Amino acid sequence: MTETNRWSSCRMESLERIYGYLDGELGPEACQAIEAHLRDCEECSDEYQIESMLKELVRRSCNCDVAPEGLADRIRARITVERTQIHWQG
Repeated sequence: MTETNRWSSCRMESLERIYGYLDGELGPEACQAIEAHLRDCEECSDEYQIESMLKELVRRSCNCDVAPEGLADRIRARITVERTQIHWQG
């Protein structure tokens, strides 16, 4: 496998985990795995740095308004209702 193909494959497999890592969505074992990978893979480490800086830039520019309490629960409930309605209609 060429270096370019290895990087493309590695990047594709790691990018979703990098996003989850940045967003605090991974469990402890997954965090340890991505941290180890980032130490060993310069290309993914570079991608992580870029995504981390982008996330920080967006955070600073949006004034980080806090969502109203219970919003996430209301969204999840609405999704459940929509899925149920689609299931019964389908």
